[in-house]
Amino acid sequence: MKNFTGKVAVITGSGSGMGRELAIELAQSGANIALVEWNEATLNETAELLKSYNVGVSKHIVDVSDKKAVFALPEKVIEEHGSVDIVFNNAGVALSSTIEDSTDEDWDWGLGILLHGVINGTRAFLPYLKERPEAAIVNTSSIFGLLSVPTQSIYHVGKFGVRAFTESLALEMKMDNSPVEVYSVHPGHIGTNIANLAAEAGKFDETTFGDSEESKSNLFGPKAKSSKEAGQMFKNEAPINANTAAKIILKNIKKKNKRIMVGADARWYDRVQRLFPKKYIYFLPLIPLIRRLFPRDKPLDR
Repeated sequence: MKNFTGKVAVITGSGSGMGRELAIELAQSGANIALVEWNEATLNETAELLKSYNVGVSKHIVDVSDKKAVFALPEKVIEEHGSVDIVFNNAGVALSSTIEDSTDEDWDWGLGILLHGVINGTRAFLPYLKERPEAAIVNTSSIFGLLSVPTQSIYHVGKFGVRAFTESLALEMKMDNSPVEVYSVHPGHIGTNIANLAAEAGKFDETTFGDSEESKSNLFGPKAKSSKEAGQMFKNEAPINANTAAKIILKNIKKKNKRIMVGADARWYDRVQRLFPKKYIYFLPLIPLIRRLFPRDKPLDR
């Protein structure tokens, strides 16, 4: 997709973070935006930010884990905008728990949004996208869709699943000579509120925080004394912000780079995982240092 002018873009999780920044960047490029978000307050905030751009904007309050609501969405978007050209299945959540301590509710809630939300959005919009001369599906996985760490099993299953689903879809679209381009996005550490929201929702296992032996398994080690503190650190210590991430994603779509690593840390995590597939966990603490030493590295050719 060479440019976004006049295109209609559907963005899930557009109430904050990368979803909001994607909406702003696309509106600046002349795209019409269908905002999809479960939180009405943040949805309205994003819509307000788009008022200064001369593009069509519609708002849709939808929980992406609700299959019926998502499958009803394409007709609503087309009624507002006339067509759909690009879908960003971006909505996501964070939660932290050991496998032993995780509950059925945790798994249903996490995978409902992380994995089934992407599947629902893709299946609902795909028939309409295939009718367009040029179209795209952009699914947000994660660097955690490439490697694993403790206490993130639900998130890993969701993001590994998104990666596998998206790669399979890409092969099917190529096999069918479809006009639909398929992109898998793998952000590294991006400064968003996703961990803060998880903390507020009680989706962190508090036993992984503090000075105990178990605290070594949380993403910030003994530095984070609580889930709230971990959420704030996640946002404040990120090497890049959500706006930069959005720009990277859109730049790679224009270049037709189908596997998009967002951030130097993401590229380094990917390299380490491929070089040391059985022992990468021992090298992960070195990534922040490597990123500072080589801040302008280029992604490996694929």
